[in-house]
Amino acid sequence: MFKSFVRIIIFLIIITIILISYLSIFGIKTNRFNELIKTQIIKQDNRLDIDLKDVFIKLNLKEKSISLNSQDINLYFLKESQKIENIDILVSLTSFISQNNKIKKIFINSKENEIKNLLKFIRAYKINIPALYLENSITKGNIIYNIIINFNEKNIDKIEIAGKIIDTELSILGKEKLKNINFNFNYKRQNLKIINLNLKYKNTNFLSKNITANINNNLINIKGDLKNKINHNLLSNFQVFDFKNYFDENILLNSNSIFEITFNKKFKIKNYKIESKIKINNINLYFKNIDLKNYITDFDNKIILKSGELTLNTNSQNKFEVKINSKYIFNEKQKPKDISLSYLKLDSIEKYKFYIDLIESELTIDELNFNKKIDEEFFLNLDATKNKNIYEIKNLKLFNDRNLFNLNNVKLEKNFKINDFSSIEIKYYNKDEFINDLLIIKNNNNIKITSNKFDISKNVEKSLKDSSKKSFLDIFYNLNSSVNFDLKLARLDIEHELKNVNGKALIKKNKVEKANLFAKFDQRNKFSYTKDELSGKKVVTIYSDIAKPFVKKFKFIKGFEGGKLDYTSTEINEDISKSELRIYDFKLQDMPALTKLLSLASLQGIADLATGEGIRFNDFEMFFENSKNLIKINEIYAIGQAISIMMEGYVEKNNLVSLRGTLVPATTINKTIAKIPLLGDILVGDKSGEGVFGVSFKIKGPPNDLKTKVNPIKTLTPRFITRTLDKIKKSN
Repeated sequence: MFKSFVRIIIFLIIITIILISYLSIFGIKTNRFNELIKTQIIKQDNRLDIDLKDVFIKLNLKEKSISLNSQDINLYFLKESQKIENIDILVSLTSFISQNNKIKKIFINSKENEIKNLLKFIRAYKINIPALYLENSITKGNIIYNIIINFNEKNIDKIEIAGKIIDTELSILGKEKLKNINFNFNYKRQNLKIINLNLKYKNTNFLSKNITANINNNLINIKGDLKNKINHNLLSNFQVFDFKNYFDENILLNSNSIFEITFNKKFKIKNYKIESKIKINNINLYFKNIDLKNYITDFDNKIILKSGELTLNTNSQNKFEVKINSKYIFNEKQKPKDISLSYLKLDSIEKYKFYIDLIESELTIDELNFNKKIDEEFFLNLDATKNKNIYEIKNLKLFNDRNLFNLNNVKLEKNFKINDFSSIEIKYYNKDEFINDLLIIKNNNNIKITSNKFDISKNVEKSLKDSSKKSFLDIFYNLNSSVNFDLKLARLDIEHELKNVNGKALIKKNKVEKANLFAKFDQRNKFSYTKDELSGKKVVTIYSDIAKPFVKKFKFIKGFEGGKLDYTSTEINEDISKSELRIYDFKLQDMPALTKLLSLASLQGIADLATGEGIRFNDFEMFFENSKNLIKINEIYAIGQAISIMMEGYVEKNNLVSLRGTLVPATTINKTIAKIPLLGDILVGDKSGEGVFGVSFKIKGPPNDLKTKVNPIKTLTPRFITRTLDKIKKSN
């Protein structure tokens, strides 16, 4: 009896399990609830309708509910249909048993539908996302979704949505388009997750593993990650920094980004922040407006970034930041070295930081006679800001263990002219291994220049040879300062040095208004430079007891010895000045143009003297006018024991030289003026009628291709005789 009872119990249990399993998996087909389902849907919104076919009653033990399940359904909203793969309506067991049939949950699994039609459905339930904006922005695309609708005692409690977006196209603010959008998503409690996003923007693919959107207080906060390629077309979209001008057109970079964006209920951006990390490998970075060829020999307006990383940071608070840390070369012969660049734009303020290792490059600063060889360590550090077109170099430092160039607080106008500075410190070995030091300190309108040793040979040479009105002061915007000089030693060349260079200059609007500089070669020989106003005109005077260090700067003069130099220049107006140059008691060993003249004139004895022990001159005088690129020579007159010369003409800078004059041996002058025959047979021949009084000559042509013509003369011009008599009287 007991065994039979047990068997019955086991049988009933098995039957119950089978029944429960059947009801859970297959259910019981019925039409009883078709009208209930339609009624409940219309009850939520009378604009909704549903086309039901077969309905199955199933058991859902997990939810303690009865499931009313139907498949292959059409859901209508304002005559727009949604294709539904499956729908489950859960009714609580107690409600089902009591025939109250109160809906607990609805599960909807869709087929592939157009996104626009779904958005109308979403807006109907006033879900707090900008569905209207999306509806107007999406031009095409499909969606598969799963919706869970939870009910409370009175109405819908919450909605959960998950699904997949397929081949969608979105217009951003009616301007740009996002294409080929594909991703998985789920939406729950005003939080949206986007998984495995793939889209195309400006022919560039973007990928993301995870993006989340949180909806709170009518604000939508979106954050996530993004992977993409960066090409030239994409770079053109950066408005705050013109990237496309710095890279090749065929550039292609890999970028990994994280971002966070907040929209308002009208889908307008309230704030955002984006950080991108970009891998660098063999990228050409161009600097088209920066010409450093004169300083860095192998710089050709580009840097090749070999390997490294570029970081971009930007946000809605007008912050835009770029950082580059990489290896670089200027050309393929070099070994990669370190370079780093930091650029930060915050509102109207821009900040720059730059570091570069220059060991692989040759560096030349001609103005300072400085040269850094390849393989010699050298580094550059720059810290600068820009505010309303005004640049301030907080610190610019070029250095190694032997050399230092350091600029502090240098303010530049938009044309890169210096407006102000704090200090400039220089310590370096020049090409001759001469150690230089210079310290320039500016305090308000007072500048002090101090040095223990400084080589000014290049500066002197440039000022002597450059006839233009250009000045080193042109690098300033509008300098108005008094300048005090205190140089213990100023080197003119290997043989000559000025000691204790002291004095003062007054500068107004980039021009030296007044100056008084004094120095000594030694206890006996002095040097002075003055500039002052005389009779309403600016007058410059230079006097040197030793002329050689200044004259020898002209390469066409060889073997200059002795001499004192006296120079005066009077400024007629801004473009014209009249000058007088006098050199006394000097000897000239070789001057190619003069030697050629003597040879052409058959004055071989003097020509030999000029290339041998030298020709001595008592006086040299030159009267000339400077106007822009033209030097008009009114008169050059030189008298010596062997010859005398008088000439005039003009020189167009780098274009044309035109000179004409008279050259006469001293013997001829003596015969003509004093009637005393001295050395005539040596200088002009020993036979009667063989010699000449002198020669007239013309020198004309480009500076590197001068042509010389010589004609013998029997008589001297009255002007030549007058000038010579004046000199003889003065010497007596």
